[in-house]
Amino acid sequence: MKELVVRMGCVVLLLIGVVGCGIQRNKDPKFIEDIRPIPPALKVNSFSIQRRDLQQAISRLADTPIRLVPVYQTVSSTESYEYRVFDVTPDSVYALMGIENSDIIVAADRYLIKNPAQFPAFVRLLGSENEATIEIRRGGEARLMKYSFVPAARR
Repeated sequence: MKELVVRMGCVVLLLIGVVGCGIQRNKDPKFIEDIRPIPPALKVNSFSIQRRDLQQAISRLADTPIRLVPVYQTVSSTESYEYRVFDVTPDSVYALMGIENSDIIVAADRYLIKNPAQFPAFVRLLGSENEATIEIRRGGEARLMKYSFVPAARR
């Protein structure tokens, strides 16, 4: 996923294989505003998911869609970067990851979800990752869902 690493005055942007090095004097990279710092004292839920199970669930993604509805913070707000989740089915990749109906998606790997299509796209890419995080709110409580994707156990 995207990362921003600052070392010795050199900004290295790892963005899907693109690496650039240079000092940013006038302004930070445009996507920096999309990064959400992880708030302290979040309740952490850790999951270890077998990669085979994850990939099988991802392959059924089209058959088990979820619905994401914007959560507006104020009446005058026209942009929302949080989405309430509906239509999670027990056999979906979302249920495998511990996401429940009425959860509010805040960020994925520290990046704000700017439109509802981004979250399923993020989940679809997890089949090739070793770990990931999703920040949610459940029942008013902020949580960090932390995932490790491990090879299948040998018999």
